[in-house]
Amino acid sequence: MKRQRYYNEISEKLEILSHRIKTNGKLNVLDLNIHAETFYRDLLNNVYGFKLESANVSSANMAAIDLIDSENKLVIQVSSTATKQKIESTLKKKKTSDYALENYSIKFIFIADEVQSLRSKKYANPHNIAFSPQEDIIDRVSLLTSISQLTIGAYSLVYDMFIKEFGGAPSPLKITSNLATIVNLLSEEDLDEGGLPTKLNHYNIDEKIIYNELDIIKETTINEYIPYYSKLDRIYKEFEHEGKNKRVSVLRKLTSFYEKELCRNDISNVEKFFNVVSNVEEYITNSNNLNDIEEDVVEMCVRIITVDAFIRCKIFKNPKGYNHVAS
Repeated sequence: MKRQRYYNEISEKLEILSHRIKTNGKLNVLDLNIHAETFYRDLLNNVYGFKLESANVSSANMAAIDLIDSENKLVIQVSSTATKQKIESTLKKKKTSDYALENYSIKFIFIADEVQSLRSKKYANPHNIAFSPQEDIIDRVSLLTSISQLTIGAYSLVYDMFIKEFGGAPSPLKITSNLATIVNLLSEEDLDEGGLPTKLNHYNIDEKIIYNELDIIKETTINEYIPYYSKLDRIYKEFEHEGKNKRVSVLRKLTSFYEKELCRNDISNVEKFFNVVSNVEEYITNSNNLNDIEEDVVEMCVRIITVDAFIRCKIFKNPKGYNHVAS
């Protein structure tokens, strides 16, 4: 699942950042803390929907407060020092009193250590600023928990932010795949113009759709991507010139993904179809020869390839007499 891939990448990067901040702190090298403050500003905005800005931009060296969201009446202190004394010191400051009078709430995010124990303590809060230790003390673990509960769209945005900020280290397990090459070529096509007329027998295709109980995705998926058959067919023919059996290897790989789904009797054919799409997309994404292509474009190309394999009799059962090119 994409969620698992996103989570692994995000948690690994946060762990590395936390470790480096602690190590640099012991050496009294604090430059990373400054950059981390800006990073966490953007991360918290993405995860929680805040509109945080750096408090030091509007007021140089704002005491105790690092980030401020004027619209949501929220201030945040970003710190690598996770102690009760650190929290109480901020709660006692005069500036905190000013925010309390303006009905602001305050949160603390600790970017180095886990702070579960701090949430159960009681704190001196002389200015009575809105503050709940259970809800308003954030660390790497609680942040990861919040990230894991995001919708897949929001999850993707957070993942993209991490990749842009930290970069994505190439996996040693990545391999070169012919499927990735097909996606590279297909992504360069002008798909807005649709495809050229084909000799496809749509009656036979409809019969195969009904035979495999895929009616529910006929209009939204299968018929949507059938018009690109001719474009992909041309790419396959050009691809064949680059090496013997390359097209065969691509189609056989698609069949292998479908064969794994055949063993599952607990899901419908529609679920099996989209499992093939998901597995092919993951396989291509993990290929080291995939170009720098937007994820939604990769997914679209994979659906075109999967529908094409369905038409070519490479996945799902064929009704008697089925012929995808019969006129």
